[in-house]
Amino acid sequence: MADRRLASAPLTAAILALAAAPAGAQQATPTAVTPLDAVTTTATRTRTVAGDAAAPVSVVGREAIERRDARSVIDLIQDIPGIESSGAPRTTALQPIIRGLGDERVVLRTDGARNNFNAGHRGRTFVDPDLLRQVEVLRGPASTLYGSGALGGAISLRTIEVEDILQPGAAFGGTLGAGWQSQGSGPRGSLALGAREGDFTLLGAVAGFTNNNFTDGAGNTIPYTGDDAVSLLGKLGWNPGHHRFQLSALRFRDDHQIPISANTATTTGITDRDTVSENLSFRWSYEDPAMPLFNPQLVLYRTQVNLTEQRLTGARVRDETELTTLGLDAQNTARFALGATGHVFTFGTEMYRDEQEGRANGVPRAQFPSAEQTVLAFFVQDQISLGAFTLTPGVRLDRFEQESPDGRNDRSSERASPRVSLAWQVTPWLQPYVSYAEGFRAPSLTELYVGGQHFPGNSFVPNPDLRPEVSRNKEAGVNLRFADVMIPGDRLRMRVSAFRNDVDDFIEQTVLRSTTVSANVAEARIEGVEAEAQYDAGLWYAGIGAAALKGDNRVTDQPLASIPAHRVTLSAGYRFLDQGVVLGGRLTATAEQDRAPNTAGVAQQTSGYGLLDLHASWQPNFAPNVRLSLAVDNVFDHAYRRANWNSDPSPPFYDVGRNIRGAVRVSF
Repeated sequence: MADRRLASAPLTAAILALAAAPAGAQQATPTAVTPLDAVTTTATRTRTVAGDAAAPVSVVGREAIERRDARSVIDLIQDIPGIESSGAPRTTALQPIIRGLGDERVVLRTDGARNNFNAGHRGRTFVDPDLLRQVEVLRGPASTLYGSGALGGAISLRTIEVEDILQPGAAFGGTLGAGWQSQGSGPRGSLALGAREGDFTLLGAVAGFTNNNFTDGAGNTIPYTGDDAVSLLGKLGWNPGHHRFQLSALRFRDDHQIPISANTATTTGITDRDTVSENLSFRWSYEDPAMPLFNPQLVLYRTQVNLTEQRLTGARVRDETELTTLGLDAQNTARFALGATGHVFTFGTEMYRDEQEGRANGVPRAQFPSAEQTVLAFFVQDQISLGAFTLTPGVRLDRFEQESPDGRNDRSSERASPRVSLAWQVTPWLQPYVSYAEGFRAPSLTELYVGGQHFPGNSFVPNPDLRPEVSRNKEAGVNLRFADVMIPGDRLRMRVSAFRNDVDDFIEQTVLRSTTVSANVAEARIEGVEAEAQYDAGLWYAGIGAAALKGDNRVTDQPLASIPAHRVTLSAGYRFLDQGVVLGGRLTATAEQDRAPNTAGVAQQTSGYGLLDLHASWQPNFAPNVRLSLAVDNVFDHAYRRANWNSDPSPPFYDVGRNIRGAVRVSF
């Protein structure tokens, strides 16, 4: 393991040497722009300001990514209303939950490429946050745009570009960073280099971290939380005229000892796991202001996740779990007027093929059956403007061909997913909206064709007759934007939304005495209210995010187990511009969660808790290419558990305790 670690000492020495690099212009007063002013393409597949979308979409930008010094994507998005992470605090095993729906009910995309991997408690987000420029989260059904899996929503990860590395007008440059955290005595490091010559650009980056086991707020060791992870990113771009071509490659690897069911609180079934994720993509786009009818975008991609696990307890089995996806995503956006109406008309197609294979000691493993699926989809959306009103109807048609291991239970299915929203710009600062959207999730290959032993005395039973899950979401919200509220140039953005999402044919896995089977048994309803507000005055900023959700199984009249507790997050900071110092903090208050299904092993109540995090950064005016940061998470070392991994009886450990983080970054 040690030979793959990124040593912090050499990086630190290099950074100190680079600190004497020529300083650029003195810091100016920052523009008052909130995260809700960020541009996103996830909500509509076209560029839209997040706070103006008739959909609850949130953006985490590069500045916030650097400030948080996160080690997982989950760390970056957990403040967003309605977002929770599943499972015990093992970094690469955590998965996002949007409005109570997780696993394959959330679509993940990296630079436009789908990540369809999901294999029983093993995690899905495999990329170092240091290589990300932006994370976009769309809450609520999004199958009209992204197809199967988007019952809960969609998460788009966008990796860094040359423009994030090079100084304006520079032909070559880079960033170098190093950091350390007290939890697990974990160093981290990163290096990104960029070059520009004529119409060509080149980017290369590496980032990684290593840590030992974490400690909870009660002083207990959280077992099997160590990681040894490295990410690599390379991009080659060619931008002739209005064209943009880009070839990119992203690779993540983590070598760690971890339970098979890694996102649960279990400490048994230990394996030495090697996790490798690889994304290769080619992108082309064309944008000429003189040709408003022709704005095409195309992504060809191959993603592969491979887990190799050598079991260290019980039978000494070597498991291999692999999913490969080949895909094409193409669209065109045409902008035109018809009479008094303006149109932003987007249409396109998506095609992808998943091939999964599971092996144990070199022979097929029925628990992750070798199977394939091919998906062909067409989608269309028209954003119609008429005076102060914007009507956006859309629909997508997906066709699935799923092939079983023995060829005897092959199946095909189709699903149309409509969506419509109506926004009314009542005044320059007030925009209410309503929307209706459907989402669906086709049964996974594992759910359809699984077999073999679940645990001693219990076996999986395949169910090739599973129907797709379908969600129907009704939502109403209001976007508010103000300027010059307290001082000239400040900005205030707010969004409040209420929703009800009804999910039919919910696929539920039932464990009986001797068998485990998945079946369409449940009708679920999830409803709630979300709110976010962000204020920026240049010198200081503040924000609030809140969500109150409720979920029920309407067949058994039992609460759903995946619904997060009510939560409010407050954040604020002050910028001392003369010194280049920023001080800030975050307070998270989570309510007690006493709504849980009456199921063995599920905690019936999880206590509420409050967490305080503080952070500071210094970017000296005499050396603006250097940034030093310090943060303390869980300042009071509180012992707490999130409801979705608590159990009865309670696990022998809590979530991560106090963590002191420091980092230094140099641009050159």
